[in-house]
Amino acid sequence: MNRRPKQKLESNFKSVFIVDPVKGERLHLAKLLKQEKLFMMTFVNLIDCFKHNNPIKPNLIVYVLRKGKSELTHMKNIKNHFRHLHFILQLTSETSEANLDELKESGFTSIKKAVNQDMVKELIYTMLPEYQMTEVEKSLAQVK
Repeated sequence: MNRRPKQKLESNFKSVFIVDPVKGERLHLAKLLKQEKLFMMTFVNLIDCFKHNNPIKPNLIVYVLRKGKSELTHMKNIKNHFRHLHFILQLTSETSEANLDELKESGFTSIKKAVNQDMVKELIYTMLPEYQMTEVEKSLAQVK
């Protein structure tokens, strides 16, 4: 029997899950955040991130709040052991405010809010500092 050894993921491999019911916005955010060391997955709703058939576990979840589709109340349904993940709540014109204090009181340990996609990108570098671009990488990115 000819078996290949399982490939090990590098220790610096990080996965970011983007949850947004609006497909075009979800894909645009994924393209904006696409980095060499970050693995992106997109989901329509928050519950899909935590299904048992998903072998990849997130390091950070970007949750875009949309009225009637993805609201802050859905965060309360997350099991306690998932509340220790990094979360970024992106506000939209439909949901202009989010009270992070209530979420922190209910067990979320690392949660931030962003008002736009550029702020989401900056927060990722804050929450996952090992992915901050060096000055050389920034200058190379600007040349492209």
